[in-house]
Amino acid sequence: MPEAVSLPPRSALPRDVEIPALPGVGITWYDRGGRYWRRRVVLALMWAVALLLIVLIDVGIFTAIHKSSPGAFAALLTIDVIVAVAVLCYFAIRTVQRWNTPALPRTARTTMRARKGRGGAFLSGLLQIGYLLAVLAIAVVFLFCPVLILVMFLMSLMPEPLAERQARLWMAQRLRERGYGTAAG
Repeated sequence: MPEAVSLPPRSALPRDVEIPALPGVGITWYDRGGRYWRRRVVLALMWAVALLLIVLIDVGIFTAIHKSSPGAFAALLTIDVIVAVAVLCYFAIRTVQRWNTPALPRTARTTMRARKGRGGAFLSGLLQIGYLLAVLAIAVVFLFCPVLILVMFLMSLMPEPLAERQARLWMAQRLRERGYGTAAG
């Protein structure tokens, strides 16, 4: 696997080169200074606290289910473990596949626009109810299987997260295209 990409110092960048902001760390990923590491520690602690709270809630729910129905407990626990292993494997494989791909993280753009004319407000109301139900369903899934929070926590512990690696490769590629050399290592 190739070494990490070394980029020129921020002061040596051409004036028209803009450093893209990454979720959670902004543009501090470029220099990896004190502010960057503070943000990384805060993100890791945030995911750890969220994971701890959800696991504590899960322990209470699964304990109550176990006391009332051991069979249902075994079935739910089996499903929970299978889903957790599948999701962890998916994200591990996805990370390995995309490790050397130069890219910037996509920005989520969700807009709800009501139709003009008759029924627009009704349609907008239905969409809002649908979104609310989807959020509640996702919340219930997270309570029973907090594996996505676990994935986010584990990714926050990586020395170089996937989004940062891809952004570094993307910046190096853009600089090479413009005639500025970047060294690996």
